[in-house]
Amino acid sequence: MEDLAEVTSLQEQDTVELDAKVPLLLVHAGQSEGALIQSWMRNILKGAQPHLAQFQDAVADVVQYHQPHAVLIQFDSGCIDAAVALAAYLKLHHPQIPRLAIGRTRDPSCMLAALRSGVLDFLDVDAPSAATQQTIQQLINRPPGAAPGAIQAPQTAILSARAGLGCSLLAAHLSWYLQTRLARLAPSNAISGDASAAGHGSGTEALASLLIELGTPGGDCAIYLNTPGEFSFTDAVSQQLRLDRRMAQTALGRHESGLRLLTQPSRSYPSAPTEVEALLKRLSQYFRHIVLDLGAVESPQLSKNVLPHASEIWVVCDQSVASVVWTAELLQQIEQIPVTRDRIQLIVNRHDPRLELSAEQVARQLKLPLLAVIPECRRELSEVVNQGMLLAPGSKREPYVHAVEKLAAHLLAAHHPGMGAPEAASEKLLTGSATAHIAGSITGPIARMLQRIRGH
Repeated sequence: MEDLAEVTSLQEQDTVELDAKVPLLLVHAGQSEGALIQSWMRNILKGAQPHLAQFQDAVADVVQYHQPHAVLIQFDSGCIDAAVALAAYLKLHHPQIPRLAIGRTRDPSCMLAALRSGVLDFLDVDAPSAATQQTIQQLINRPPGAAPGAIQAPQTAILSARAGLGCSLLAAHLSWYLQTRLARLAPSNAISGDASAAGHGSGTEALASLLIELGTPGGDCAIYLNTPGEFSFTDAVSQQLRLDRRMAQTALGRHESGLRLLTQPSRSYPSAPTEVEALLKRLSQYFRHIVLDLGAVESPQLSKNVLPHASEIWVVCDQSVASVVWTAELLQQIEQIPVTRDRIQLIVNRHDPRLELSAEQVARQLKLPLLAVIPECRRELSEVVNQGMLLAPGSKREPYVHAVEKLAAHLLAAHHPGMGAPEAASEKLLTGSATAHIAGSITGPIARMLQRIRGH
């Protein structure tokens, strides 16, 4: 009865997510013996389905596309040569992926050929299923191994001390602009198997940019990008063992540009730190760049899960005394995670040059390098957002677009050398050296409040 309940549960999950499969690849010979192996595997998996391929298929492309946790190879008298050749290929080109043989120990020639080919284990279809089920479950639960030399997508975290400072709008624009530039590379310069995916011949495409919205309450980025999605970040955490490249392509919300989006549901529950870390590592194998919108961080645990692994951390502040004070407190919290300040940079948003508190003074008080100054454009942004749009890339007459495109060019230059447009690369952002020797300092209430915070 327990087995029947588990099968029913798995069948219900497959009904909800038809494309979801366990992260294993079964390569078989087809025909009657291949059908028997598939039936045996379904029994071992209690109704769940692995990815399937036959020896005559382009198995190399299938492996690149799905990035399975393990490859199970049928060793039968009618397909020994093909099975040995495939095992040798995988050992050479994908040594990080375990290879297991499926066959019958009563056929010693097949078993010997399998062991000589360097498989990790030989699974006997005639043996009791309990030991095999344990082995298979361990393969499913193991994190996928990264290929030697595989590029892990950089992660850019954007956050602020308080809500309403424009983090989500900035993250939405930045991710869109990155997507348009990175997508031009596919498939020739695709990474981590994207080239194979892009040319797989089944409507697939390289995955360039991913925006993960982690702020509370979530959903702003989905509204700005007009990209609703039923598959949330919480869903991704809970189903990450089934989350392969194809599922990342089909289940995640998709903007018309190809940008993928994961957002927090209105009601979410804290995830285990190891699960969040494992998910981000997995997603970094499928995308070229990940933007993390933390918004006004309300969960210290979320910061501990995400920030230590971010390539850089961008703190958004405006020109108000309150914003500077709260940002100083936020920086103290970040340092306790701990995250070193050399990965933290400042973005002064909604900058108005007429205000006495300049961006350089804000940076000086916070002791952060000033990465960018984004001009005050709330009216222009509100006009397009109220029409269900964002400011399109390339609108050089819009100061906001100009500023965000320079941020995108900065990321391209830092993490994707040679991918930025020459004119964008030539536009230098403000850096710490630009603010290291700013003359003068701020006196009065703001200085006293900052000193009081530092004293605590």
